[in-house]
Amino acid sequence: MKILLDGYFDRNLGDDLMLTLAARGLKEHEIYVPPHEINIGNARYTQAKSGFDAYLKVTGSGFVIYNTLGAAYRLRDAYREAKYAPRRAVISCNIGPFANAIGEAAVKKHLSQFDFVTVRDTRSLEYMNRHFPEKNAVCRPDIVFSLPDDMIPDVKSENLLGIAVRGAADCDALAEIADRYIAETGGKTLILCFDSGMENDLLAAERVKETMRAGDKAEIIHYETINDMLYAMKRCAAVLCVRLHASVLAARMGIPFAAVSYSQKTEDALREAGVKSKIYKSGSLPVQEVTDALLNPTDFKVSADVVKAASEHIGKFKEYLEENIDKTI
Repeated sequence: MKILLDGYFDRNLGDDLMLTLAARGLKEHEIYVPPHEINIGNARYTQAKSGFDAYLKVTGSGFVIYNTLGAAYRLRDAYREAKYAPRRAVISCNIGPFANAIGEAAVKKHLSQFDFVTVRDTRSLEYMNRHFPEKNAVCRPDIVFSLPDDMIPDVKSENLLGIAVRGAADCDALAEIADRYIAETGGKTLILCFDSGMENDLLAAERVKETMRAGDKAEIIHYETINDMLYAMKRCAAVLCVRLHASVLAARMGIPFAAVSYSQKTEDALREAGVKSKIYKSGSLPVQEVTDALLNPTDFKVSADVVKAASEHIGKFKEYLEENIDKTI
């Protein structure tokens, strides 16, 4: 079966991982993706916009609307995607918040064109059940929790603090936390840039390093390949996660972490996976409290049940294909 796999192609580790895991889970099919810079495993590049048996969109925050321009993009995408294939599905997404009623109307229009939907948090499931009960939406933990064992680097942790930065982060607080951690442990800091595309994390990383008193003990890690970034994370004794998928990966790989939320999606996704530790709010980090949490972390590794459940975004999509594809081809 020919499947067009789509999502956010702009050098973002979390989105690239979601697409990679989806392609890997559908390896028995012919998977196609639009041309872009990252290699998505078994997927082939294509410029074609039609002729596929199914269209699968993998988009974590694809139905969050921040402004009226975002609403226009959703309507544009809905128009384009209607032509791609007779069957269309979207998986591992969250829905909302919306900047205004126009944004919500655009998202509803977009969602109405998908035959099958999986979401990654209960809040989004409730939205789907309220507005689209006929779609029988499925809720499972974020697909990145299903990272397979053979993708986890076999490397021992070192005396390193990882900080997964984000452009809007409180860089001064992050720098102070890094300095206090280094002073306590004598270790070093890896500043992890998960996004090297339009939302490039490099400026925030440079600001943290320049602000640190021990900036000579900090190294900036740019996202080039999925493997390299996972390897860098696995070297860390603890990770301060300002990006959602940094927390997801740390939990999956058994790395102690402190999560920082810049959006409700972070809290929803982590709670869905059973993370009970405190989640700090971006922009108001209690420096000493966060430092103490990183120095004396609570051991947490996501359960095997969560890993299995996260893989069911693809499993349920396969069931949907088996039940429905013959009706349209």
